[in-house]
Amino acid sequence: MVEIRKLKDNDKPQVRTLELFCIREYLEGSLQKNWDDLPPDLMEQLGASTKDSFDFYREGGMSYVALEKGQIVAFLFSQIIRHVNNIEKVLWVENMGVHPDHRRKGVGLKLLRRAASDAKKKGAKAVQSVVMPDAKDAVMLHKKVGFFMDGRKFAFLDLENFK
Repeated sequence: MVEIRKLKDNDKPQVRTLELFCIREYLEGSLQKNWDDLPPDLMEQLGASTKDSFDFYREGGMSYVALEKGQIVAFLFSQIIRHVNNIEKVLWVENMGVHPDHRRKGVGLKLLRRAASDAKKKGAKAVQSVVMPDAKDAVMLHKKVGFFMDGRKFAFLDLENFK
């Protein structure tokens, strides 16, 4: 059984490892870039789990992890932004990832739905996320949650009727 909870300080090592794995997988699979060719200082800056970013997202209270048997199997970094594209109060999803062994089992769906639900309770009117059009599983996941996607990188979810 998967448990979804808010991000905690002691989650950082597991989340960092998983996020870098997901970034590497995307770079090598979709972008055909060799991970080992990246400069180490660039690797340290990648993702939302860098030291300063991790603390920012944890303190914001809108980032989550999914756990199974005490192990983090997925993460979602997000924050509420006061104003985006003429919409007041939007949940911005910065990054999310699911360990390959736990994909296509509803974990990402639970994470996104939890974030959207909590954002709605806090008065957010919408959720926005960047989804690479070539990331077919991510596109399908966002559509399943109810996001509108128009072929570009941005996915949009109106929270007015979200349940």
